[in-house]
Amino acid sequence: MLSNFSLSSAPELVELYGLVLPFLIPSETTMFYFNPTGRNCSLENLQSTLSQHPQIIWHREEAYPELYNRHSSNIFAMACLSRNSFEWQLKLLATSLTRFRSIKILIETQAKQSQFLASQILQLCLEHSMLNVVMYFPRWKYIRNIYSYQAFPYFTLVKQRLSGVSPSRIFTNQLKDVRGYQLRVQPDLSPPNSFPYRDSQGDYRIGGFLWKFIQHFSESLGAGIHVLYPTWPKAKVASEEYMVKLTRNGSSDFGLTTTMTMYKHEERYRDYSYPMFYSGWCTMLPVEKPLSVHTLFRHVLCPGSAILLALGSILCFLVIPPLIKYFGITFRGRLMTMASRIFTLIMLCASSAQLLSLLISPPLHPRIESFDDLLASDLKIFGLRSEFYFMDGDFRAKYAAAFHLTDNPYELYDNRNYFNTSWAYTITSLKWTVIDAQQRHFAHPVFRFSEKLCFNWASPCGLLIAPESIYRDPLQQFTLRMEQAGLINQWTTRSFYDMVKAGRMTIKDYSRTTLLTPLRTKDLQMWWFNFAVGLGTSFVVFTIELLLFYTNVFLNSL
Repeated sequence: MLSNFSLSSAPELVELYGLVLPFLIPSETTMFYFNPTGRNCSLENLQSTLSQHPQIIWHREEAYPELYNRHSSNIFAMACLSRNSFEWQLKLLATSLTRFRSIKILIETQAKQSQFLASQILQLCLEHSMLNVVMYFPRWKYIRNIYSYQAFPYFTLVKQRLSGVSPSRIFTNQLKDVRGYQLRVQPDLSPPNSFPYRDSQGDYRIGGFLWKFIQHFSESLGAGIHVLYPTWPKAKVASEEYMVKLTRNGSSDFGLTTTMTMYKHEERYRDYSYPMFYSGWCTMLPVEKPLSVHTLFRHVLCPGSAILLALGSILCFLVIPPLIKYFGITFRGRLMTMASRIFTLIMLCASSAQLLSLLISPPLHPRIESFDDLLASDLKIFGLRSEFYFMDGDFRAKYAAAFHLTDNPYELYDNRNYFNTSWAYTITSLKWTVIDAQQRHFAHPVFRFSEKLCFNWASPCGLLIAPESIYRDPLQQFTLRMEQAGLINQWTTRSFYDMVKAGRMTIKDYSRTTLLTPLRTKDLQMWWFNFAVGLGTSFVVFTIELLLFYTNVFLNSL
């Protein structure tokens, strides 16, 4: 390809072509030429030679819009900056490369060669989160100097001679080792994400599965962690609302909180990292309680069957015998008596067996499967008023009566953490993993997680991060590796035991054991009622018989 240059081409242009060419292979790499002032740069002389590559030429004094939405990240940027107002031009370049800050950038500056000026320009590149930057001055003699910088642990200007420099040494991966640089991390101190505790030596520590994640990420970069402790009133301000301001203005690098990206503001996608996991916001319902003993007797024989048996008995013992006698049909009495006794025995055994099975394994109250079922029941959802108003308006209008709202989050947490079964609770699937792990130590589960009563399901959750953070790409690759290794799921599942180890929670059985007690008088109230009804009916029939008999006697005596 170098043969495309004529022999009259300037030697410096050949060297420039040799510098650019390695970064345009393969041929699918797009060349983005940014020259807002329209200066005559030596980079323009390469356009005709590099015609086999896709090219984007930008000569306007404004940022190139929608580069991220229209092109892939396989871009090599070349920028021509004038000798004056390069701060404004770098800002336009950074805006054009939104979400593309990790691509390689070659800058030509129309100014006299100066290490001080190169340091100024590259420091601005670092402020705009552009790490892979190499710049040069066009007025060289035989050997051209190129400038880059080392960002960690502090800014250092790097000057290299082009001759003998391989491409691998020009654009280096600076995030491979940040040499002890301190990542500014702000935890929300909300279990199980992160929580403070003191270890056995009395030293102040931070635990939680998000803290483990960021610790391992910082170790992969060779970095340390500088903790920014929360200073906002947590009962009044949501953690995310406060922390996102710090990541946007550059005060912190990461915000350790788990907020569902799709749940609130779609425009905040840029404020979140690549999703670590998917979480749902659903309802935690008390496990259905067994039916009371006196209610169980109603399950032995339904009213319809009881009426049918009563009619059958009347038919067999009161109606059929007179008919048989009336028509003169001979029928052995012993056979009839035996049949009636066998029938009675079968009914008694079947009823006794069914009653014992119901007492040993009693059925539960009707299961709540929808918000309509919740409205029909006496149970209400204990939730935060601030969360309720993020729900759909039609949903709020229809099911407002199913909620008990509070402005105090600690009131909700106390009732939920101590397993108060008087309410149902709003909960994320992440926090449910802690509740579920805790319930494994109960005699029986107290709450269940309902996937049918959800307000938002399977929303991506990621860390808060600056929209143009230099750590976005390595964090994404680290997240994928941890997910493939199953470590994110392991850290989440073990959160409860980490909290127990830190003294933040205890293994305690909050379930109520049902004691076996003998049958009481009120447990048999239905049978007492049936006995009273039967006795009363018998008394009425006997009275009618006596009236008929003595009425006839009285009439005959007249």
